Amino acid sequence: MTKGKSPVWTAVMVLFIVIIMLLGAFWVIRAVQHSGSNSDVAVVGNESISEQEWVSELKKRYGQETLTQMLNRRVVQLEADALHIAVSDEEIRDDLAERMSGYASPQAFYKEMQTQFGLTPQDLQQESRYQIQLEKIATERIEVSDAQVDRYLEQHEQETAQHQYDLAWIETDTEQAAEEAVQRIENGEEFATVAEEMSVDSFSSGKGGALGWIDEDDPFQPPEVIKVIQQMQAGDIVGPVALSTGHYAVVQVRDIRTPSSSKLQISRETARRKVALEQAEPLTDIEQKLRSKYKAYILSASP
Repeated sequence: MTKGKSPVWTAVMVLFIVIIMLLGAFWVIRAVQHSGSNSDVAVVGNESISEQEWVSELKKRYGQETLTQMLNRRVVQLEADALHIAVSDEEIRDDLAERMSGYASPQAFYKEMQTQFGLTPQDLQQESRYQIQLEKIATERIEVSDAQVDRYLEQHEQETAQHQYDLAWIETDTEQAAEEAVQRIENGEEFATVAEEMSVDSFSSGKGGALGWIDEDDPFQPPEVIKVIQQMQAGDIVGPVALSTGHYAVVQVRDIRTPSSSKLQISRETARRKVALEQAEPLTDIEQKLRSKYKAYILSASP
């Protein structure tokens, strides 16, 4: 578990995920419609599901939201053109890098986006450009001082310039149980297998004890665990570790990211925009105002 993001950043991430889901539905609908085919796409026993049935269901579920997002993209582009707003490659790089920060690698991020939503790197760059345009429109009249930008960059550097640990553990009720877990692992059993059978932590036991990537000062992890992992190397297993709750833990560090690999550099322009967003209207309100300004609406006959 990593440190919490600001409310603005959390809202932006939620919006980004929703947009990705709608875009995925939009590309499916468009691809099927352009194919001009009504062939079967699935079979259940002796019954089939046609492309037309598939498209109808997608329209029913996502049609209104997808159309609204298409309108948003048009009006945001119109407003960006009117205000002479440009988006640099550097800003897109910053935006995508921040979205990737919760993934093990850029490759893992792109694979997840392709697998879950059918989006290519080019699709994600286009969506990033739209998001930045919208943020620039929202913050166009907000003044931000150089001192505010400096403070943001300093804070951002502190948040990223730290070790991160890919952590797994086995939590037990007693020291004896923890010692038994250690013995089983030393005898050749897989850590994940022992965790699934012995850990009392319902959150991680089903995942072989995996807790995922955590920061070296993660406030949500037991301080006893945080202390011990800072003395460990990738692949090390330590235990029993006495916890303040009265329980015990066997801790495994599966991998470590050093500050040089996890540090995330951003430009001053990106930092200025992030600071200004703290004072801006909600982005959904901006989109609504722009649809009204440019007289963009969905016809009643539309699905």
